[in-house]
Amino acid sequence: MSQQRYHGLDFVRAIAMLLGIILHITIFFVPAGTYVYWGVGEYNGDPINLILTELVHLFRMQLFFMMAGFFAELVIEHKGLKHLVKDRIKRIFVPFVVGVLILLPVHSLLINLIGTFSDYHSWYGDYLVGMSVLERVTAVAFFGMFGGETFQNDGLMHLWFIYYLLIIYALHLVLRITCKPLLDYLVKSFGKVFCFAVDRKYRILLLGLISFPFQYSLTSVFFWPTGLNAPPNHLAFYFMFYIAGVVLYQNRYLLEKMASYGWFYLMFSIPFAVYIYEPSQRVDDSASIIRDITHWSVFDLSEGRFTGWQIRSEGIFHNGWSKAVVVFIRAQLCWGMCLAFIGLAHKYLNRPSPIVRYLADSAYWVYWIHLPITFSISKYFQQMGYVNSLIRSYLVLVISVVLIYWSYNTFVRYTLLGDYFMGRRKDKTQPGEESFSMALMAKRLLVPVTAIAVFVVLLGMVLEFNNSFRNKGLLVEAYAARKESFLTSVTTIDGVADRYGNTPLHNAVRRSERGRRYETLPLLLEKTERYNDRNDYGRTALFTAVRMGNKADVVKLVEAGAKINLPDNYGHTPAHVAAVKTGLTNRKKSEHFYSILQLLVQYGADLQLKDYKGRTVTDCLQYFGGRSLGEQ
Repeated sequence: MSQQRYHGLDFVRAIAMLLGIILHITIFFVPAGTYVYWGVGEYNGDPINLILTELVHLFRMQLFFMMAGFFAELVIEHKGLKHLVKDRIKRIFVPFVVGVLILLPVHSLLINLIGTFSDYHSWYGDYLVGMSVLERVTAVAFFGMFGGETFQNDGLMHLWFIYYLLIIYALHLVLRITCKPLLDYLVKSFGKVFCFAVDRKYRILLLGLISFPFQYSLTSVFFWPTGLNAPPNHLAFYFMFYIAGVVLYQNRYLLEKMASYGWFYLMFSIPFAVYIYEPSQRVDDSASIIRDITHWSVFDLSEGRFTGWQIRSEGIFHNGWSKAVVVFIRAQLCWGMCLAFIGLAHKYLNRPSPIVRYLADSAYWVYWIHLPITFSISKYFQQMGYVNSLIRSYLVLVISVVLIYWSYNTFVRYTLLGDYFMGRRKDKTQPGEESFSMALMAKRLLVPVTAIAVFVVLLGMVLEFNNSFRNKGLLVEAYAARKESFLTSVTTIDGVADRYGNTPLHNAVRRSERGRRYETLPLLLEKTERYNDRNDYGRTALFTAVRMGNKADVVKLVEAGAKINLPDNYGHTPAHVAAVKTGLTNRKKSEHFYSILQLLVQYGADLQLKDYKGRTVTDCLQYFGGRSLGEQ
């Protein structure tokens, strides 16, 4: 049986991975006050990088899982289930294991070595500051197995999607072998709704309703990856997109529908995508602190034990219709962007093209290797204060792409690695291969890259001029602790706040006390007497310090004059926060917040103040933590 080649969808699958390069550069150059605060700090940032970050994050991985389902079903139909299993073990499982054992420690090493050769600390904090290069190597190599202080990185980093994909493949395999009638029923039932929704362009709103419950159940509307914990609602969400891909393959006539509606989907989605960020951020930030002890994860990695999920209604059902509307729009945007990419690629790229084939072949390697490169270069360029953020991010993009594709051409395309990352390596002697040399591609791309650079420079200058009238660098430095002279040169921090009302004091206490190069809080306290400024949600810096578990910051703020009993918009005082967070399933963290509560009591916290549900501090301690004051 001959197999039809879906060139356009090959490109879509590639783009879903290649967009990771853009995402993991732009996040370093977003403005102060956004949901991402990076350890070295970007003093200004620009809205273009923020828009790109949010837009790519909205749909990229969902699109990838949809394409994974489509091509898995294609392989099963044409080559059988055994071939799929064998191929995915070779191309997904083996690179994942190698990535976890080697790539992630190398990434940690590279990003921290930058701090060795400059006055700036590592992006991750102070964990490796003060160590020699050799000590840093031993600390991160195979997660500290060779001695030194084990470096605690962020779980699986960008490899989380491969981990999720392996679980979803395993689930698909188990259902197909043991419960095929159930799988068929699931695919058929979802397929009816999916086909009905795609058949007419305005019916796409139905798809938003289907994914709405999954996204609403999140403790953060941004759908952050959780690595090895893999909460069941996250897996169910991505499995739904995987099944959508299976359905699409079984109903390939829908590709023509998507092609005809592709521009409509895109134009309908873009305006909402540009403006949905701030409402999303406000929904997240304004949620009750009960959200902090709400989770769907069933395993605690730090303690190495199963905890079971802990679902608190207040941590999910908050903000009334505001959250519901924001979540529905985000769900709808996700489907709209996915179907737009699929439809337009099928319409314009569904024919053999050497360039599309090259991008498709390279995509997996590019995704696998790009993070150490983009993060390291972004961190270095982020510290350059004499060039605006948009220009810097563009330079990082160009340099990263050159290095990444040089590595692909050199180490993968024509070598053994190509058998793992492409299915089969290429032969340099094949006709047309000479056109993919780095020198020739650089020559062809020189003019468009330069033209874009001119546009970026002009736009970046306009945005930088606008930033010059704002003093947002203080907000970043307070958190990032990047360069002490930046704060010492400031006479006052009064009147400086982000769009959500957070002051430098709020930002200073947001970061873990362990991960600081120097203490910004004492410097900031010397430059203000406004210790009790509240953000838009009624929360003071003391509230934030307690919430983050920064006990030393609590002492500094209270002794400086911060009021201890100021409630937020939910009526929660700092003592309420500490009492609620004794309900964390992690026993060590629970004890830590109990000790903070005891400290607040010593400073005179009023335990009888009531929150919006009429609960006192002692009520919260008993209800959420299952204990009372005075226990040992």
